[in-house]
Amino acid sequence: MSAFQYTKEEKELNKVLKYNQKLSENLLNEEDYKKTRNSANENINSSERLLKELGYGKELSNVKRNTQNTTRDSKLQHSSELEEWEALLQKAEKEVPEETFLEDILSQEEIARVYNELDEINKEFSQKTSIINKTDLSFLAVATALQVTKVLLFPYFAEKAKYGESFDKTERLIHNDKSIEKAHREANDSFRDKHSETHGKGYWINILYQTPPYDITKGSKDLGINMQGKYHRMYTLGHDPILGWLFGTANILTDVITMNDFHSYRVERKPHMRITGEKVKMDKLFEESYHVIKADYLNLLAAIFAQAQHLKSDEYTKVGLPVPLLASFNETFASDLYKKQYDALCFSRDVKIVTTSYIVSIFIDMIISSVHSLFRSESEEQKLYSVRTRKILLVSNTIASTSSILNAYITKNPKKLDIGSLLLTVTHLFTDVRFMAKIKDEFIHNEINKKVCQELEETDKIFREYL
Repeated sequence: MSAFQYTKEEKELNKVLKYNQKLSENLLNEEDYKKTRNSANENINSSERLLKELGYGKELSNVKRNTQNTTRDSKLQHSSELEEWEALLQKAEKEVPEETFLEDILSQEEIARVYNELDEINKEFSQKTSIINKTDLSFLAVATALQVTKVLLFPYFAEKAKYGESFDKTERLIHNDKSIEKAHREANDSFRDKHSETHGKGYWINILYQTPPYDITKGSKDLGINMQGKYHRMYTLGHDPILGWLFGTANILTDVITMNDFHSYRVERKPHMRITGEKVKMDKLFEESYHVIKADYLNLLAAIFAQAQHLKSDEYTKVGLPVPLLASFNETFASDLYKKQYDALCFSRDVKIVTTSYIVSIFIDMIISSVHSLFRSESEEQKLYSVRTRKILLVSNTIASTSSILNAYITKNPKKLDIGSLLLTVTHLFTDVRFMAKIKDEFIHNEINKKVCQELEETDKIFREYL
């Protein structure tokens, strides 16, 4: 019997290792090979003795050193052909039919050396992180497993929510669709009827029904501005889902159009609607808006309502609305996204998905913190115990997000497994001493530990200041 437990795959690997070990031993013990090797070794040794007797000891040392360097740096010109795993396993099953354990492959000294290496890894990991307590180490494994589980499940839910995808134009309406126009007109009529009974008529009614100035493109070419035809929404701040509430409302109040570079131009409606060459400075735009609002407060309400209705009527059309703010800071990138049917609704969807992922991470940290606090004894100071919890969360989040071993084991092709298989994989891995040893060893020797050294040092300061 073995002191270790094995999975089916590990038992197969043991057989293959034992089979290869037998092949190597047979090769070393083969009489013809042994004679050839011994003869070659004797010839080499006698040649070296002769060269040294003739006074060429220094030259011999240089040749041997150069040969070693050349051998180390050279690439194999002839490599053996690797067998398929199944074929190799069949040969191993035939040559090693009995169940094989590590004790059949490694000597007791080699097994003891492995345990010593494991102890060294655990010791150094504890020294670097100050996570020594067995309970804390268990919580570290659980916290890391939970964060990894979140990473694994993210592609499933993201794919279901169409994360990062552009919208399907066939599922959108044309900009002048009758249903859009009807809903827009009915909303305007309702607003008008509600306020005209108590407020009477005024300029605010014009604001409701006239075309917003930022929807006018004629005259832009005369100013050297290319508004890209149907993509003009990206070049006007009135169509920006965020900035539009300020600039779009001000534009509607003053008949001014503000471009994505924050330059504004006067719009005229007669004899034809067009953008004029008259520039309007920013302070003048808001000063004029103030006077229009001062003349009748309902002008502001009507302008905000018109802005809301216009954004609402545009967002589900085949062109949609541009990603907020982006066009003002990176027009080229914004244009590329917009023309690929990635609009404000796509961006809003993706922000919600990323925000949800962040909230889940916070929730996991809260669970670990809450449960870990239950293990605090009355003799332990709350403040010092909280520092231990903080270290667990810090190290677990770092390992889960940066470990190349985790990526290789789990996250490389997560879509090939179903959710149940993924969760089972995580459970097996994080209860496997060997796997956790690899994770700790990577943390010790790779760059990922540098990212948390500063924060770990800060938590250690709390200990030193408190004690």
